[in-house]
Amino acid sequence: MFSLTQRSLRFFALTLFMAVLALTGCQTAPQKGLSPAQIAVLKQQGFELTEEGWAFGLSGKVLFGSDVEHLNAQSTEIVERIGKALHGAGIERVRIDGHTDASGKEAYNEQLSLRRAKSVSKVLTSVGMREENIQLRGLGSGEPVAPNNTATGRTENRRVSIVVSAD
Repeated sequence: MFSLTQRSLRFFALTLFMAVLALTGCQTAPQKGLSPAQIAVLKQQGFELTEEGWAFGLSGKVLFGSDVEHLNAQSTEIVERIGKALHGAGIERVRIDGHTDASGKEAYNEQLSLRRAKSVSKVLTSVGMREENIQLRGLGSGEPVAPNNTATGRTENRRVSIVVSAD
């Protein structure tokens, strides 16, 4: 027969085992990717699914004047609206890609495109997004969306894209 100590030890071990089982059943894996509600907000704001994630910039550009890094009033309103919607939907991490046209030297264009991305980042932080959750890239003139040999094309290429990772 078991002594009182052995029975107590056995009871304790069984209780501990049951508690561990119960707790592991309560754990849920963290959600990977975006929720359906977050995807709905992205679509509502004009984001499109691309190879790099959900991007705002191809269908609704935030455009800049030639050699200008600051947002105009209309673009500022667009970025504020987007930032509030993302923040309200719990989307806290974004990447901002700045672009330029092909005028000027590429080294200058890369810096200008980074300054453009920073100007968008400032607006996003002003509506509640955290600066450390915003990745900035200055891509210069390397990814045009229109030909640079026309004034209209150059205007289209002076833009910033806001990208939300799909995973």
